[in-house]
Order: sequence, then C-alpha cells, then structure tokens
Amino acid sequence: MSFKDDLDRQRAQIMRAVRQAGNDWAEAMRAHKLAPPDSGFAARLGALAEAAGREQVAWEHAHAAGLMWRPIPGAESAEPPYELRPGTGRRGPTGLWTRFDASVAALNRAITGSDAAQVADAFGELSEAAAALAEAIAQEDEAARRSASRTAA
Repeated sequence: MSFKDDLDRQRAQIMRAVRQAGNDWAEAMRAHKLAPPDSGFAARLGALAEAAGREQVAWEHAHAAGLMWRPIPGAESAEPPYELRPGTGRRGPTGLWTRFDASVAALNRAITGSDAAQVADAFGELSEAAAALAEAIAQEDEAARRSASRTAA
C-alpha cells in the first residue's frame, strides 16, 4: 500500500465524518424549527451543542488533512430557527444569549469563506455557548419544577 493510497483512505474517512457531523447538525437545527419553548428546550440546546462539537472535530480533522470548507454565499445574513432568535421570548440568562448570538454571527461569517480551521473554531464557540445555555436553562427548569411541587403541596 502506498502513501497516496493511505492518504486517500484517510481523506475519505474524514469526509465521511464531515458528512455525518453535517447530518447531525442539520437534525439538531430541524429540532428547533417551530418548536415551542417547552421543557424540551434545554435538551434541544444540548443536542445543538453536541452537534456543533462534532462539526468542530470533523472540520479540525478536515483542516489537518488539507481539506477546505465549501463557502456558502450569503450565509452572513442567515438566521437560526425562530426559538433561537433574539426577541422571541427566549428563556435563560441574557448574557449567555448574547454570547450565543455572537457565536452564531461568527459561524455565519466563517462559513462564507473556505478556511476549515476558522469554521471549526466557530463551531467550537457555538458548541460552548449552546452548552452553557442548555445547562442554565435546565437548572432554571429544575428550580421551577421544585417550586411548583412545593406550591402544590
């Protein structure tokens, strides 16, 4: 087996990981579309964080293998699903939402270019921001459940 064959096999494996991460990302985004801000909101944010983390890892590997991101023209003006947009009654700490919004804007800018490392970094920041929000909202939900059960008792 030659070095070229090994490199081709490695690149094919990375591209499969990139496709799977992209599918996971699309599924996590679809879960937010038209979803009410219910008790499943924190779990959806957690799934989004995990999917963004998988995108980060996949694109770090792609960058290391010399692969580039395919630019998405006009992505800088894209918006997340409704329940994740500012001004829609989002639950959770305002500061964490500010960080999330900034990470969405950074990702949108990154995906208009072809730098896979920049895209990976942007997915990583979005993953961290969404994970922090998911944790904070889950804690708020748990506190509300405890309060409701005390009130009902």
